[in-house]
Amino acid sequence: MLKQAGDRVFRFIIVLLVSCLVFETAKAGSARAQWINSKTLLVKLTQGLRVADNMVFVLANSDVNFRNNSTSVALPVLENHGTYAVLSTAQIDLATVNELIHRPLKVFITDRNNQLLDSTAIQYAGLLDELYTYDGNDLGVTVEGSNFQLKLWAPTAASVRALIYPAGNTSNAEPAQIFPMTLDGNAWSVSIPRQFENYFYLYEVTVYQPSTDRMETSLVTDPYSFSLAMNGEKSQLVDLDSSNLKPAGWDDLQKPVLNSFKDMVIYELHIRDFSANDQTVPFVYRGTYDAFTQYSSAGMQHLKSLAQAGLTHIHLLPFNDFGSVNEDKSTWQTLSTPSSNLQDAQGALGQIRNVDAFNWGYDPVHYMAPDGSYAVDPQGVSRVREVRSMVQALNSVGLRVIQDVVFNHTYQNGLSPYSVFDKIVPLYYYRVNENGDVASSSCCYDTASEHHMMEKLMTDSLLHWAREYKIDGFRFDLMSFHSRSTIEHIKEALRSLTLQNDGVDGSKIYLYGEGWPFGSLYAQDPQDSMSQQNAYGSGIGFFNDRMRDAVRGGTTNSSEKSDQGFATGLFFDFNKEPANRNTPTDMDQQRDKLLHLGDVIKVGLAGNLRDFSFKEHLGTVIRGGDLIYRSSNVATSAEPIETINYVSAHDGYTLWDAVQAKAPFYTDGRSPALATLEDRQRMQQLAMAIPLLSQGIPFIEAGTEILRSKNGDQDSYDSGDFFNRLDWSGQTDYWGEGLPPSWKNIDDWSFWQPRLQIADLKPTPALIGRTNNYFKALLRVRQSSSLFKMNSLDEVLKQLVFIDDENSSEPGLIAMLLHNQQEAILVFFNASRTARTYSNKVMSYAWQIHPYLDASIDPVLSQVVLNPSQSQIQIPGRSTVVLRLPLSTKPVGGR
Repeated sequence: MLKQAGDRVFRFIIVLLVSCLVFETAKAGSARAQWINSKTLLVKLTQGLRVADNMVFVLANSDVNFRNNSTSVALPVLENHGTYAVLSTAQIDLATVNELIHRPLKVFITDRNNQLLDSTAIQYAGLLDELYTYDGNDLGVTVEGSNFQLKLWAPTAASVRALIYPAGNTSNAEPAQIFPMTLDGNAWSVSIPRQFENYFYLYEVTVYQPSTDRMETSLVTDPYSFSLAMNGEKSQLVDLDSSNLKPAGWDDLQKPVLNSFKDMVIYELHIRDFSANDQTVPFVYRGTYDAFTQYSSAGMQHLKSLAQAGLTHIHLLPFNDFGSVNEDKSTWQTLSTPSSNLQDAQGALGQIRNVDAFNWGYDPVHYMAPDGSYAVDPQGVSRVREVRSMVQALNSVGLRVIQDVVFNHTYQNGLSPYSVFDKIVPLYYYRVNENGDVASSSCCYDTASEHHMMEKLMTDSLLHWAREYKIDGFRFDLMSFHSRSTIEHIKEALRSLTLQNDGVDGSKIYLYGEGWPFGSLYAQDPQDSMSQQNAYGSGIGFFNDRMRDAVRGGTTNSSEKSDQGFATGLFFDFNKEPANRNTPTDMDQQRDKLLHLGDVIKVGLAGNLRDFSFKEHLGTVIRGGDLIYRSSNVATSAEPIETINYVSAHDGYTLWDAVQAKAPFYTDGRSPALATLEDRQRMQQLAMAIPLLSQGIPFIEAGTEILRSKNGDQDSYDSGDFFNRLDWSGQTDYWGEGLPPSWKNIDDWSFWQPRLQIADLKPTPALIGRTNNYFKALLRVRQSSSLFKMNSLDEVLKQLVFIDDENSSEPGLIAMLLHNQQEAILVFFNASRTARTYSNKVMSYAWQIHPYLDASIDPVLSQVVLNPSQSQIQIPGRSTVVLRLPLSTKPVGGR
């Protein structure tokens, strides 16, 4: 125990050193004491004070005179660290602790003359995790015979009552009934008669709030709410097993076949984007869960065609309850038809963006209830049935469903209207510094999944979505804000689900997320954070930003929007763009950079495996994990399913907008000076092909296959339906219809405006259709062979090799040979504008163009010239060539 206390003290010192860098002050009262376990309490003194021998530290209630408080406890100093002290609480028995924590408790510091020097509220997380956690599976609402049981974890609350209401949103309504709750086994509980089914409820919680330094009584929703009133104003008493909440056939739902995670191809989609603009969906269903049940709509027919080609999973942006969209549809305002002035659309949107229907939803309030803004009826249980209908509809066309989850922060905290957790257990659910200030390194208020009950909430939430909504996977926003142990505990819990006991097969639930190395947890303990560098061997997927940036060029930062990469013209079609930030103007340096980017892409094609060995462009055989890109190691995975290969996602520019930014634009000395639509579309095709023909799991942003544009909007989270439109009919991609919103993009207007004004840069329906067909052809190629879906490092080392041209190492040309006992596949990626000849003895065999990706799909492939007698192939410019060879085939001739 002494060693554990020492470890905690050391960690506290580290937190003190980094806190000024990673924490932003939240509006909260001082809570500079941390009760880290039953034996130890840490106190940081206010500025200007230092721990001295004449100081006395006393635990006492703050609402009475602490000197005359019968429950006050003097705490001996174990260690003096100058500005803070380590105090002993070992002498306090459990009964006294129970009495203390339900009151407005503080630490008071006096001198020997009983003169008050300092006082502070207390953070309880460590103590609560040791003594007051609750491990039952019945928090929230459970059905017990003829009653509902409500159970709430609120160990520091002085009292809790359940208030029952017949309606969800009646202003100033009096409760129909009030039920006092009893604290038993670290949780408050009460039985509610079944007659109140589908009624609404709130908890009345009285607890000490450090932010106000007094006892506060709050009416608050249930953090385990399964259904909600409109705008989450009240929780709802529901039986999720009721037949009224299930679409016909729900209990017998058959999942699309998934033999292995390696078969997955993921398509990222926003629920509102899917149908808000689809005129083939009845108006009442546009932008809703139920739009997915309109099987004859253009959108569903499009998704069905992608599934038939080989798409397996739909990743839906967050659809648990979030706070940024008013669910009352009568308040919504929409953007009317824009004028010809490019500024007008974003200007009009700016006037209504806080009262429109759109947001990405990365601002969670309740984690276990569907959001009402996507429901036809946002009031109560309809949203439950509608989400189940959506999942059922997608499954019926062959697509499994992934839910985007945001556990790293909440929309609000403290006593704010949309705050839930702090009104029940103040400060516990959040990552706070030594002053009690809440971290906000994400965007909002960072949660603390290192605390037991926050980890439990995450686990219980995902088990709930898996069991009750049959969700097939979860994508974690900013996964590096959680520890590896937390994510592994969640993985183990999900894997334990079985068809027999839970109605779902947990072994088929895939987990992945963002592992960017930053944030409040990463700053405190980078080795504990579930970042890319720490994820090796976890079996959990991480986005491969190295491949993304090598293929596209630059990064997702708007300042690098015009910097070119492998697929967008680096070296072979230099744009000479003044906006470039990291592209050398010297062509020899560009050549070297392109060769290096080719190495990064090769590692990605091999699944971004840390221990994959290959010959990099300088001729040295190295491991993928030893290749350096942007000052960090490229490869981090132990097996291919730990890698998500992609070239665009919802945040950042769409792939088409990135191409539009990078392709030559009236470049001096180029002929023609403006890269044509054909040039640009071929850049898009090449960029799409690389992740789709790689080991690992390909991930595609919705609309990439139809040249989706957001008119240069770098961050469309609040850009309304207008800038996020999709046209499933393929008639337009909406390019050139407005300057991107000023609140995110005004500094880039001078860059985008001349491009958006060029009519020749707007794709035609024919070009959009050709790109869509090309995408589906890539899906068919991938799903036609196990060679694109290897299981392990050993398989990749045995069955994948990169083969250089025997005459020279060529920039912008990658030749990847895949082979097993049945067949061989040879894939070429040519980034050059023009055709080039590749020579290697492997070409002496009787290769054939892959039947799924031939000239009928891409007319340029008619220019492929196979010359086995000379062991050569001519590869068209800006193309991906896939060749097949049955392994019984003998060489035709040549070397």
